[in-house]
Amino acid sequence: MTATRSTRSGDDDLGVAIRKAAERTARRVRKAAKDPGWAVERIRNRAAGRTAAPIQAARPNAVLSHAAALRENGFTIYRGLFSPGECTALASEFKAAAGITEGVHFTRTDATNKVPATRKVLFDPRILGAVREAIGDQIRFVQPSNLHYLHDTVGWHRDSVHRAQDNALAADWTDVDGPFGVVKAILYMEADSAGMGIMAGSHLSPRAVDAHYVKAVERSGGHIVVDRPDEPNRRLTAVEKRKPLVWVAGVGDVLVFDQRMYHCGRRVVDGVVARHNEAPKFCLSMVFGLDNRHSERFYSYFRYARRELGYRDFDPDYREQLEAHDLIFRNGLDNYYERHPDELRLATLRKPETMDQLVEQFAAAGRRNGQRPA
Repeated sequence: MTATRSTRSGDDDLGVAIRKAAERTARRVRKAAKDPGWAVERIRNRAAGRTAAPIQAARPNAVLSHAAALRENGFTIYRGLFSPGECTALASEFKAAAGITEGVHFTRTDATNKVPATRKVLFDPRILGAVREAIGDQIRFVQPSNLHYLHDTVGWHRDSVHRAQDNALAADWTDVDGPFGVVKAILYMEADSAGMGIMAGSHLSPRAVDAHYVKAVERSGGHIVVDRPDEPNRRLTAVEKRKPLVWVAGVGDVLVFDQRMYHCGRRVVDGVVARHNEAPKFCLSMVFGLDNRHSERFYSYFRYARRELGYRDFDPDYREQLEAHDLIFRNGLDNYYERHPDELRLATLRKPETMDQLVEQFAAAGRRNGQRPA
């Protein structure tokens, strides 16, 4: 009898343990279904030998720091970083220096290299401070810079190296080279109805946005408009991130956004997205990045691979200024693709038929210069 009682007791204990384990598993399955991020974090922490800390539920519409807004949404806004008076003076100076005629569309690539007057904005502590606050202290200037007057790119696009429908294999979405931290900073010097169309959160996905869905939302006027009185740096819900958002710029505002994020030029009149694009809009954009291979790759893509854009070496005095501000890569300004020519094959070129020729040219130059993959 004793032996039988002991066996039954053991069976009962085992049954209780199994039921409790099943209940724990069910709870975890339910939690993972509601919060996939919790499950991912738990797996990562277990792999590292740690116990996952509970993650607090995200509060919709919570105001975010600039770094958090960039990380979550792909963009952050610095309202009124420059005064209206400063912007009026800068606009007048830059238009004269670049030969811009009032009312005539104008765009200039490699602007800080070709229009030296614009460098005062590039080196302004407010710009450098904003970028550092958003991505970290060790920033470098990645060279692309544009001076745009009455210019809107109406089609949705990324500015990153990799822009295919599916970029799952591209380095822009892996962390093996360090965190991706390539951002564009845009100062709006004139902004009568200027806005930026944004697909918030799209920087985190290597896959293209659903163009048909976005077009349908835009046709129905279903945009989320973030007007000048609204808080732009806030947590967005999953539903909000599926809709095109249009942020309305003010004079002196600075927009900083991840170069992988889908965006486009938009105009807003009386709170409504419109096609009126003749109203004043004048801005200077500059690209910065963390000092890692993501940024080196981005620099070389525009400087060496996108030849039709007309980028050139920095003028010697300009390079000295960049070095004095610690804005040059620690590895210098050599062509990244001479060390990694085959990586170019995943990049997006305006003329894809030139890909093989470019890869071979870069590989040959690398061999001549004794380049080794770094």
